[in-house]
Amino acid sequence: MEDKRFKSFNAFLTSISIRKKVFALEMTPYVNNINNKKNYIPCIIDFYLRTDKELLSFYNNYYHCPIVLISSKEAYDYLKSKGCPLNIVHHPLSISDKYSITSDSKIEKKYDLVMVGRQNPKLETFVKMYYEKHPDFYFVYRKSMSDKTWIYATSRGEILGNIDTREKYIEIMRKGKMGLYSTPGIDGDESRTKGYHQVTPRFLELVATGCHIIARYSMNSDTEYYDLKSFSENIETYEQFEMAVQKALDSDVDMKKYSDYLSMHYTSVRANSLKNIIDKL
Repeated sequence: MEDKRFKSFNAFLTSISIRKKVFALEMTPYVNNINNKKNYIPCIIDFYLRTDKELLSFYNNYYHCPIVLISSKEAYDYLKSKGCPLNIVHHPLSISDKYSITSDSKIEKKYDLVMVGRQNPKLETFVKMYYEKHPDFYFVYRKSMSDKTWIYATSRGEILGNIDTREKYIEIMRKGKMGLYSTPGIDGDESRTKGYHQVTPRFLELVATGCHIIARYSMNSDTEYYDLKSFSENIETYEQFEMAVQKALDSDVDMKKYSDYLSMHYTSVRANSLKNIIDKL
């Protein structure tokens, strides 16, 4: 199996030659697809097309492909509702088996909350409100520096430095008793995603690192597929947030529930599913 990685104008592809077919991960659909071929299987990760003109361009740029994999169930269902002429298949995102857990996994926690990467503005506001009432709340947050770089610090004034590798990212998440999660396309992000609210890998990362999850999300077929409501109600008010934080502080994560859940979402599971899809072509 040959693995080639390369960048294009508006997509990052990972191509793998499989029985004379090429499987490619595409962050966004091509505007002009030079790989509209019968031996090419694209997997679309970020699908934000809505208008008839955009959809027609999408159809024209992939009509030779034997199948088109769509990671978002929400986007897949939308395409089906629009009568998409392509042979589309829902092929959801996953998390690497490298981060697998079991019901016996012990993950030592240091902080009450770890906030890594970009955060939902409403949940961030709730954190600040909670901290004002509970100054002993110990959390990690991302801090902007004068040179436009980012570092991580704690609510106690400790500087943790830059988290610039995936291993550091996962390591700091593992130290949090809870983490915040939100789907894209809400609370000011609507125009970027054009009304789509697909679940991102961070949700699976929070599960894999044994964090209680406090989340804001839009109910749709993607959030239903990933069963977000079994991990967190949709937090809409500060009162809900405060109750969720207190519950997380007072209880341990159910690692059996978490490990059973992730057993359905590892990359090896998706790889087997993809093999079955390709074998039927």
